[in-house]
Amino acid sequence: MTVSVVIPAYRAQATIARAVESLLAQTRTDWEGVIVSDDGTDYAPVLRMAGVNDERLRFVSTGRVGSGCHRARNAGLAAASGAFIAALDADDLLLPGHLETLRPIAAANGAAFGNVRVVAEATGAEIQRAFPAGRIPERLDIASLLDLSVPLLPLVAREHALPRLDGIEFGEDFVANMRLIDRIGPVPVASACTYEYRVVDGSLCHDDASAARFEHSYSELIERLESGDRLGLSPANAAVARARLIEKRAFNRAFAAARLNEPALEFQTFAARRSSPFSPAPI
Repeated sequence: MTVSVVIPAYRAQATIARAVESLLAQTRTDWEGVIVSDDGTDYAPVLRMAGVNDERLRFVSTGRVGSGCHRARNAGLAAASGAFIAALDADDLLLPGHLETLRPIAAANGAAFGNVRVVAEATGAEIQRAFPAGRIPERLDIASLLDLSVPLLPLVAREHALPRLDGIEFGEDFVANMRLIDRIGPVPVASACTYEYRVVDGSLCHDDASAARFEHSYSELIERLESGDRLGLSPANAAVARARLIEKRAFNRAFAAARLNEPALEFQTFAARRSSPFSPAPI
């Protein structure tokens, strides 16, 4: 298979079928789906019960329960056989042209980002996009990556798909993307919207403790960039990342303060409302 799509699954019984169906709907068919259980669940019968069954699906496990998305992604990477690696979270969706759009760009450049739309799970309403129309960069460097409030999940040539750093759970996506950019240079961005990020109330990134989790993560990452291993980044990129993460931590603190007056507020809606370098204007 040309592309291995790694899908970490932790308590994903309610959404995994929909995520995998979005993979089955891809216009490009030379893929394998590597579903990584991180909760002890065998997701093969879960999918069969939902009417989802395909010989291109493979099932592996971290052998643990709740070890973290970063470890599940690493288990999937180790099991993958494709020349390219893509990621799909178990509560998100690939739009039909995701692989067809990004694969040739990644083949020519080592990796590719697509635009991402953020959708509220409860209502189906679009909250924002990573890049609004007319503001899509040709390439993304570390500074512009960290200016975003929306996660990006690139398609990456296998030789550039580094394992996730151990112990980084909150922010593991942008840390991986920083390391990718540090390795190959600014990454091209396709103009098409190819991925749907779902805001699920109560998930680890969208519950009452999420701001505190990210406060802790940002502070640890900043410390590593200042006096630790620099996350493996070059000195110049580490300096850029440190400055941007200090700003992102401040933005997260503003979100935490806003929730004191509006307890139901979630981060993506807050970001879409704000006139900030981290939030594109509302669509």
